[in-house]
Amino acid sequence: MNFVRSGPRYLFLKVKSPKLFCQELSRKTKLKKLNFQTAIKLAAEESVIVFLSDYNKDSFKVEDSDLILYLPLNSTALLAMILNQHELSQAVEKVTTGPGQLVMRIPDQGEKVIEEIAENYQAEEMSILEAIDKGNTDSTIISFTDQPIKSRLKSLKKVRDNILVAKNSTLVFEELRRDAVRYITHGLENHQWSELKINIYDSDELYELEYKRLITILSDLEAGIILGESWTKDHAFALFSITAYQIRLFTFLEPIEIKKILFAFEYNSDGERLVDYDLFNKSNKINWSEILNDGKHHDRKELAFSYREKIMKELSESAKKRYFDIEKEITAQSNK
Repeated sequence: MNFVRSGPRYLFLKVKSPKLFCQELSRKTKLKKLNFQTAIKLAAEESVIVFLSDYNKDSFKVEDSDLILYLPLNSTALLAMILNQHELSQAVEKVTTGPGQLVMRIPDQGEKVIEEIAENYQAEEMSILEAIDKGNTDSTIISFTDQPIKSRLKSLKKVRDNILVAKNSTLVFEELRRDAVRYITHGLENHQWSELKINIYDSDELYELEYKRLITILSDLEAGIILGESWTKDHAFALFSITAYQIRLFTFLEPIEIKKILFAFEYNSDGERLVDYDLFNKSNKINWSEILNDGKHHDRKELAFSYREKIMKELSESAKKRYFDIEKEITAQSNK
């Protein structure tokens, strides 16, 4: 489960002709001319966002840039390329680097986490744009989100808050990676994580495939840490037991959020129910009717598919492909 990752690097370049420089650079490497919002959506680790402006301009501010470029390579590789290409190096008048950026995942109610980190680093809260303009190479933007961080932000809308830390990003990354669990624990109600048990029941006994299908979803959503796995007996009725494969999940997410995931993926894409996933929190079973808990009648399949659709939008393309490959294999074997 990832709690902290690096964001893109930011470079400001003053050049003799931003348009011609961009054209020449595009002949040497892949790049995209984008607005800032779109560039951030694409930005992954080991990528760089370049703010290109005419050398006659005085300021190094995002709003004064003539062009914003996104390049899927690190800033060191980009600068080496520019220095080694005569046409590019001769056009550059001045270079300055912006702050580093880290993205940290926090709980849904994570205000205490942000407050504690900001206090420890004596940091200021501000927007990403303000932080880029105000920061420098020896400072770090920490962006907080309650969504899975995977390899990119996906959207600025997913960012809850940003703070600017007057410290190098490499040092801050090491410290946050070391202390992330402690910060998150302090931010949780009662300072407690949940240890949940997930029982997999499958009348077709395709347990290995159902396990892989579920883990594909949980892993991509970064829903928790697997503490253990084992076979278990569920004594649902007197003198009668059912075999189940049990997963122990350690998570800071609310148990009901895990239940939504399990409930949504009991069905395949065709609406056929393939498996039962039961969730237990401290030996208490969480039923699907508790998801909304509004006293109204809901169609089980319709509700499951509504959550399935929402969750699918959050999955990476690689996870979706793997998931559908497994689901196809399960459906084929269960219909034999």
